[in-house]
Amino acid sequence: MKHVKPLTSDIKPSIFLQAMHRIFLELKQNLRNGRIRKRGLKYADRLARTRTEIKLDLGCGCSSRPGFVGVDLNKEADLQWNIHWGLPFADDSIKEIRSDHFVEHLELTDVIGVFSECHRVLVQSGALDFSVPHLDPYIDAYLRRDYQFLSEKINDIPKGQEDLYSTCFDRISWLLYRAGEHKSLFDRDSIIAKLRLAGFSNLRIRAFDPNRDINWRFSSIYVVAVK
Repeated sequence: MKHVKPLTSDIKPSIFLQAMHRIFLELKQNLRNGRIRKRGLKYADRLARTRTEIKLDLGCGCSSRPGFVGVDLNKEADLQWNIHWGLPFADDSIKEIRSDHFVEHLELTDVIGVFSECHRVLVQSGALDFSVPHLDPYIDAYLRRDYQFLSEKINDIPKGQEDLYSTCFDRISWLLYRAGEHKSLFDRDSIIAKLRLAGFSNLRIRAFDPNRDINWRFSSIYVVAVK
């Protein structure tokens, strides 16, 4: 009688253990996300019941603007929340939304999703007021191949990597991609177009306001989208 090998005999122990480890990590992450989501929903519900006015600061990290509810996956945020889940608030319930250099860290399809959620939760005449890095201030210098200008304005190249960013294109590449940290790129027209796709039509570009804005950057464009 021909011997039949067990089904698992050809599976190397190391491969099997690696697969089990990945499953364990995925399960652990799902459980963690479930706890974060549950806490976030309870917190958002409490805000809706106890506050007459809610203002959000998206992608705030561990600190938020005074008077704003900080929303971030960072556990130190007021509302620890994954923005890919949408915003845990009812339609027409948020007075204002602020954000500083956040949406460029999202994939472009997710940017549209976040803008659409902002449009949904804002009250009528409520504003999404935010900043992102954009290409416009550097285009003329790039076309002139003015490396001195670009190196002065884009001056946060990681130590030891200066030789990797030694041309005009390289400097702009660092500004926009930051070695993969940034997922979406914008100029003035493109950021306005994305807001229109999300349902906004009352749009304007504004100047830096030291009474409202933090951390002025030469590369920033300040955008206001009113519902």
